[in-house]
Amino acid sequence: MLAFGIIVYSIYFSAYLGVRQAASEGARAAMAGLDSSERVQFATDRAQQVIANYGAIFSGAEAPEITAQAIGTGVFEVSVRYDMAAHPIARFTPFIPLPRPEIESAVVVTNGSY
Repeated sequence: MLAFGIIVYSIYFSAYLGVRQAASEGARAAMAGLDSSERVQFATDRAQQVIANYGAIFSGAEAPEITAQAIGTGVFEVSVRYDMAAHPIARFTPFIPLPRPEIESAVVVTNGSY
């Protein structure tokens, strides 16, 4: 049971790290855009690439939700949210309690020095 718990938690924490990395990389890519629509495209594309690199970790019924938007003058936010409730490891929660199933991360960057 202990070894099984280690496996389940490692899958959960891998998903957690993937969400955080996708938000960070998306925000980093958004800085290269010249306007809001280009920033949204760059951020979304890069975050999706990072999620795809994690492969089966994000094999739940739903894909992670990626949101990229300008939140003020000169400020841009990229957020990634993933619900582990539909993930295959969720069926083991009666035996192995997991942290909350919603994993989310948001990163805020400035648009540059103008």
